Amino acid sequence: MTRVLPELDLDPARRIFGDPFATGKSPRSLDLLASSPVPLRMQMRDDLAQAIGAHVANGGAPFKCFMPLGQGGRTPMEELRFIRKLDEFPKLLVSSENGNAFNRAFHAEHVEQDAFCSMQPEGAAHTFVEAGLIDPRGWIGVYAVAPFVLLIDRQQLGSRPVPHSWAELADPLYRGAIVFPGWRRADAQGWRTYNHLFLLVMLRLLGESGFWSLLTNAPTLMHSAQMPRLAGSGASPGAVYVLPWAQAALCPRRDRTQIIWPREGAMAFPLWMTAQRAHRDRIFPLADYFFDPATADWLDQNLYPSLAPHRGAGVPSGEGLIFPGWDYLRHRCAAEDLKRAVARFHRSREFVEREGCRCAS
Repeated sequence: MTRVLPELDLDPARRIFGDPFATGKSPRSLDLLASSPVPLRMQMRDDLAQAIGAHVANGGAPFKCFMPLGQGGRTPMEELRFIRKLDEFPKLLVSSENGNAFNRAFHAEHVEQDAFCSMQPEGAAHTFVEAGLIDPRGWIGVYAVAPFVLLIDRQQLGSRPVPHSWAELADPLYRGAIVFPGWRRADAQGWRTYNHLFLLVMLRLLGESGFWSLLTNAPTLMHSAQMPRLAGSGASPGAVYVLPWAQAALCPRRDRTQIIWPREGAMAFPLWMTAQRAHRDRIFPLADYFFDPATADWLDQNLYPSLAPHRGAGVPSGEGLIFPGWDYLRHRCAAEDLKRAVARFHRSREFVEREGCRCAS
């Protein structure tokens, strides 16, 4: 008689989160829906699976969780803004995306009525508090940030001075030298994926004319994962790359490149969470993972500075961060500013491509 051996559970993350390649799973009624930057994703998934497994083994109630791996196609994050009922929204949302997680009616009916809380423990380092990363309303919690810095290709820069501030990037001296994050298919006419927060922060920091100068100084955009592969090489399309600190540090040609932390502060892209207040006690073990000292150590080591309590800032000594603040981002004027920033961005792409054609003719 043939004996059927039990299937070995070699992937606890698969057991906890379901099919790791599923991208269309609904976000409705989950205890945890989470996304993270790609460099952190697999480790975070594995760590969370172990933490949840230990919680259940110790008698805790199981959780219904999903953390998509980003294999293409529509993700549950894109469906959040269509949810109208509170009991259909994830009990804990952990996100690294800067899109809208709430539609306007849901925000007014539930978020603004304190149905959500940040799960943010007290004790974040002064650098983060000073930058405005702690939500004064207590609705959004930040467990880490991705600081955006400058990666300089000294050979492409030539005799021009190394810029040390965001303001310097608007100087016509750097025309054709700046590359910031964005992505499009080779056959696409326009840019569909780009960093909205970067555009908004630069518009506020540089003003209308400075923002336009910055945009027109950029001959192209590039996925931030490609930047460290090309900076300092013969195929490098720019002299100044804007990208997350963690990815800038991956550039192998350090003899021909250097990382600059802008004088005004690195732009802080938040890794954030929000929880349904009524379920706060039940999902505390999930949220607690993100502020645990071991998680904080791992995040700091990977250059995503942690906001875990009573730790150093995780950023270079003497350096700062810039962030527009949660109250501003929630205000109606932020949406109007973003519309203006995006419109100018698309016009700048048309301008740069038109001017490039004239130069080539």
